[in-house]
Amino acid sequence: MSYSSFYVRFYDIRQKISLSLGLIWRVFSNRVYLMVILSWQVIAWLQAIFIYRQLTGNILILHYNVDFGIDLVASPDQIFLYPLFGLIVSLINLTILAILSRHRDFKILAHLLLSAAVFFEIFLSLALLAIYLINFR
Repeated sequence: MSYSSFYVRFYDIRQKISLSLGLIWRVFSNRVYLMVILSWQVIAWLQAIFIYRQLTGNILILHYNVDFGIDLVASPDQIFLYPLFGLIVSLINLTILAILSRHRDFKILAHLLLSAAVFFEIFLSLALLAIYLINFR
């Protein structure tokens, strides 16, 4: 008996998630935002892979301050945390949007949350570009 109730609960949750994601995907501007987020996420991962492959040593400079010089050094594996943070922020914003999909101001909330994720991805890509310039130029 407990197996069937677990299955019913799982199926109900799955239906609610698919309904929420369907409501998000139905709006054209949300589709554009999601495609832009996906594109910037792919670009960020490609930048991280490119930086990782270009490194020859065991040190990666992650931050440079004009006044004090190098102030953050890490192992080369740490470069993959940047695109991972971007993915986490995008998924959190999408989850919040799915939870609020029945709200009356859904379109405004969608613009706010998804544009914030786009801007985060853009700044993340700029940060990876700065890391590349610090390490190789």
